[in-house]
Amino acid sequence: MQRISFGLLLVMAVMYAIAVSYRHIHPAIGYLAAFSEAAMVGAVADWFAVVALFRHPLSIPIWHTAIIPNSKEDIGRNLGEFVETHFITEEAITRRIRSANPADLLSTWLLAPKTATNLGHAAAHALNKVLDSLDDAKIKRQLGEVVGRQLSQLNMPEMAANVVDLFVAEKKHEEMLDGILEWAVGYLADTANQPKISEFLIHAIGAENIIFKTAITKVSPSLIKALWQSAKDIRTNPHHALRNKYGVMIQEFVQQLKADPDWQNTITQYQQDTLNSEQVKNLLNGIWDLLKDRLNMALDRHDPVMGGQLTPLIRQIGHTLATDAQLSAWLNEAIESGSASMIHQYRGEVGCFIEDQLKQWTKDEMSNRIELAIGSDLQFIRINGTVVGGLVGLVIYAITQLTGKV
Repeated sequence: MQRISFGLLLVMAVMYAIAVSYRHIHPAIGYLAAFSEAAMVGAVADWFAVVALFRHPLSIPIWHTAIIPNSKEDIGRNLGEFVETHFITEEAITRRIRSANPADLLSTWLLAPKTATNLGHAAAHALNKVLDSLDDAKIKRQLGEVVGRQLSQLNMPEMAANVVDLFVAEKKHEEMLDGILEWAVGYLADTANQPKISEFLIHAIGAENIIFKTAITKVSPSLIKALWQSAKDIRTNPHHALRNKYGVMIQEFVQQLKADPDWQNTITQYQQDTLNSEQVKNLLNGIWDLLKDRLNMALDRHDPVMGGQLTPLIRQIGHTLATDAQLSAWLNEAIESGSASMIHQYRGEVGCFIEDQLKQWTKDEMSNRIELAIGSDLQFIRINGTVVGGLVGLVIYAITQLTGKV
């Protein structure tokens, strides 16, 4: 367009030269001369006006030229204030958000066929990347310390007493005794076990003499039968004295767990010794490895399990937003309120950002960028100046001819 506007100026100059040279041939040529003369004036005047916005015409520092580069700081500040005042306002942003209805847009997007699946998979892959970026050694150490500290703070004596209390309350101790007696009755009744029992009695008594061994072997069937009968009586009689004594012993044990400092200190010491053992420390340090392996198995796949689990949840959120008017209204109001609050707090930063960006440009950069942004319209100003100037000159010449001033 610059060539066209300059070419039009040259055409007007040639036309003027021809018209002046042959003006005597016919009066109408005077109109052509007046038009071309005024067109050249208009073209040059508009060229000067356009160029004066961006630089000094012909590099001559004429007063009030190169307006844009010389006013760079003021333009940046005024542009920032203009955007703050007329564009970034609480009312304008709130009105735009309200008309957009973000809750409806969000529900529509979440209910789209592939959105939930894509979001679920994206979340799974993102979490996988986060896991890969973590410092495993640091997390293992910190997690082991935290778990170990929490375990050391547990009141194990109290917990043990509560467990045994529950055990007794549900009569599990009697079931355990019945099970032991049931086994003992069956074992003693089996004659194939008598040699083993006799051998056990011999070793238990420490009999080395052959006479004692023979005597024990002889009486062991009667002894085994007596033991069998006693075990059977205790098993079948719920009120047997030994059974009652067993129940009292268990109750006393529970009370000792609750009130005896020696028992409590012993259990606490076992607890601390166990936590300080290398085996338990290695186990605690391995918690993160186990957890991370499980997570990676669920995440590091083409079709991650966690992504599939998130998909129905995302669809449910979309469905809830679409059907629950109260929730949608609340979400819209929260977005409007949050946006208005953010605009109120940070609106001044917008103007400062624009001003700072323009400060980074040199005067020439600013002029060139604005000139490129306006584009061919600047050349159309020159073309319009040429045409309008010529028409004005033609009208003036015609009026002058009609009034007889020439």
